[in-house]
Amino acid sequence: MRRHLLSVFVACVSLAGAAERALSDGAPYDYVPTYSPAAMSWTGFYIGAHLGGTWGSSTATGNTGVTLDDSWSYSPSGLVVGGTLGYNWQLGPVIYGIEGDLGNLGLAGTGGYYVPFGYDASTTTDADFYMTIRGRLGVLMNGWMLYFTGGYLGADTTVSVLEACDVFCATPTVSASNSSFRNGWTIGGGLEIAIDGASAWTAKVEYLYYDLGSISLTTPSGGSIGSNSWSVDTDGSLVRAGINYRFGGVKFGQ
Repeated sequence: MRRHLLSVFVACVSLAGAAERALSDGAPYDYVPTYSPAAMSWTGFYIGAHLGGTWGSSTATGNTGVTLDDSWSYSPSGLVVGGTLGYNWQLGPVIYGIEGDLGNLGLAGTGGYYVPFGYDASTTTDADFYMTIRGRLGVLMNGWMLYFTGGYLGADTTVSVLEACDVFCATPTVSASNSSFRNGWTIGGGLEIAIDGASAWTAKVEYLYYDLGSISLTTPSGGSIGSNSWSVDTDGSLVRAGINYRFGGVKFGQ
């Protein structure tokens, strides 16, 4: 038994010595250990934040009993800020998923119709809290994801109308206001890229067009101002930049 162990030990030492001599003699040695970082998988949950601006268009139309058939458009705007939650699935270079937002739309603006020393009317649009639920479909190109998105967008909106009679009026002003959560739709697209290649962080820039539909309200009669019915339509564009963090370890079915 001792002789067998001694024989194995001598053989191992001999092989080690032969390998060392071969390397020192310049014998070829092909094995070179390398490390290649794993390609980023886009599948999984992610959370993020966004910041941008919105430029809207509101059109007010007097439908009944309005002096000179008043109608005008104005351009509310504002600062957009909020958070994002979503989930991606990856199928080769194709990325698809669902994404939602909560935030502040910051849309505000006023427009009107003015007749000096006569009849004036103005409308104001304000939209603050907003949310979206959208689908996304994209394709990877050289590390960038080009995607299209569309779905639901709603916003907490206040629309008000003020009518005024400048002179010789028993009731100089009348007004009406409507505050409600308006349901609409959105469509757009964007670009998103992984920061540092395989990082869990991604950055994006995105454009959305949205339409919040029309709202109707009626001003009461007062003095020489009759009761009038109004409709106010609101749509707009939203441009924002965002950053997301992907939880790659949390995946459906895994």
